[in-house]
Amino acid sequence: TAVFFLLSWPNGSAMPHIKIEASAGIIDVIDWANILNKLHTGLANEGWARLSDLKSRIHPCTAAVSADDPSAQQVIATLVLTNPRPAEMQRAMIQMVLEHLGQAIDATHPDQWVQCCVFLQPVPKHDYIKQQWNPPSSA
Repeated sequence: TAVFFLLSWPNGSAMPHIKIEASAGIIDVIDWANILNKLHTGLANEGWARLSDLKSRIHPCTAAVSADDPSAQQVIATLVLTNPRPAEMQRAMIQMVLEHLGQAIDATHPDQWVQCCVFLQPVPKHDYIKQQWNPPSSA
């Protein structure tokens, strides 16, 4: 049986999603599972989200060009928040995302131009619904 519900959490910190787009030349050289696990743990340890609510995914870019350099690499993250947070918390969250992604890029020892950007995308709670099948008890 599917269950639909609106999301809420008393301290307003539920449901961050992190969407990451990465160029073909860098997507295969980063240990994404490790980086995302560390990022999720870091966000949860700061009290900015429950670990069980964090969701991240990587999207490969089939084509990407920066300026006029087709060999340049891009890692573009979007932090989607479905509950309001203070501006300073939002800024700290995107800074943490940038730091974790930057460390992952540094570890690849890039020899070409690489850009990493993080966008913040607030989504009003009334514009988000969710359906789950067989969720873990912590969800």
